[in-house]
Amino acid sequence: MTLSDIDIQDIIPQRPPFLMVDRLLSYDVTVSRTSFLVRPDNVFVDGTLSSAGIVEHIAQTCAARIGYYNKYILHRDVVIGYIAAIRHLDVHRHPEVGDELLTSIEELGSAFGMTLVHADVRTSCGELIADGELKIALSES
Repeated sequence: MTLSDIDIQDIIPQRPPFLMVDRLLSYDVTVSRTSFLVRPDNVFVDGTLSSAGIVEHIAQTCAARIGYYNKYILHRDVVIGYIAAIRHLDVHRHPEVGDELLTSIEELGSAFGMTLVHADVRTSCGELIADGELKIALSES
């Protein structure tokens, strides 16, 4: 099985209309990448994708990373995570409908059910949309 064979809904708990990751593009020990096409019917789109939508997309990229790890490496159930903190988030531009976002997250550390990541959100043309750090708290289920 390759990453392109994975249905994203098998590794993240979010469902439409809040599904904001289309595919997990890569996974390794520290870095994962996803893609997401900004669509006009997205709940966070009002002309452009809002800052809250960008944050949710980053969080769901984290969910895809954690979900892949749990399901395909540990062979466990997918766990639910929550945004515990946002630091140094810079939104450089709000993406427009039709923009494809390519998002990388790098795990900076993990302890006591918390994971700190640095996120980098770019368009498919390489334009930086947003970057910053999120701390994700995992449920104990």
